Amino acid sequence: MVRDLNEKNLIYQIRQYRMKRRVYFFPEIDSTNNVAKKLCNENKGGGALVVADCQTAGKGRLGRSFASPAGTGLYLTAVYELTGQEKNFELLPALAGLAVRDTLYNMFGLETAIKWPNDVLYEGRKLCGILCEAVNVGNRPKYVTVGVGVNVQRGDFPDDVDCIAGAVSDYCTDEVDRNELCIELVHNMDRYILRSCALTEDSRDAIERLKACSATLGQMVRVITPDSEFDARALDFAENGGLLVSCAEGEKIITSGEVIHIR
Repeated sequence: MVRDLNEKNLIYQIRQYRMKRRVYFFPEIDSTNNVAKKLCNENKGGGALVVADCQTAGKGRLGRSFASPAGTGLYLTAVYELTGQEKNFELLPALAGLAVRDTLYNMFGLETAIKWPNDVLYEGRKLCGILCEAVNVGNRPKYVTVGVGVNVQRGDFPDDVDCIAGAVSDYCTDEVDRNELCIELVHNMDRYILRSCALTEDSRDAIERLKACSATLGQMVRVITPDSEFDARALDFAENGGLLVSCAEGEKIITSGEVIHIR
């Protein structure tokens, strides 16, 4: 059973955690990231948390769409203010992935893995997608929106998604309260993104956690970047969250793009 999302319960959960967040809840919206970026451009981004029961134009990485049917998932965007000191900014998607992993383990006992840079997998199926987008104010990035979509219950997915997607309810028979799941997840995101200082200072602890749950390290992968495509072996993570790979040209650190595991 999946419990309905509603604004009253979300606000109650936030007060229980004593979180400094303003909730913007929508039964249906085009994209939580779009709304969050609009709030940032109106100087209302600080502490914003946008949550929707359904997205009609959910966004994935690299311009892809993200299937977001009503009543089946958790679709949220949390806004973070940037200081300009985020030397490990590329680590942000992985930190969000670690937050999702911790949340799913703490609430449902699911030992998930993270496929670089931020897909959360269970038994090889994708439970969650993450999209981070910087928002410029003036001439510099002032905010970053961290959008997360969790498949809580199997919905009416397109065929190309259904064959690779999983849902929490596929592996867990307990009732899922999406309000509680939302706030627990954002609490863990704040812990990794704000309180750990991994973006601005020492990222070693986060990198070690990432290595321990990586689905990518040691794998042969096809690396796809904006200007190249090549096969390589995934070796390690850099301090900034980039993926160190070994290919025909030697070792490289990949900080953008995606990898496909070669079976």
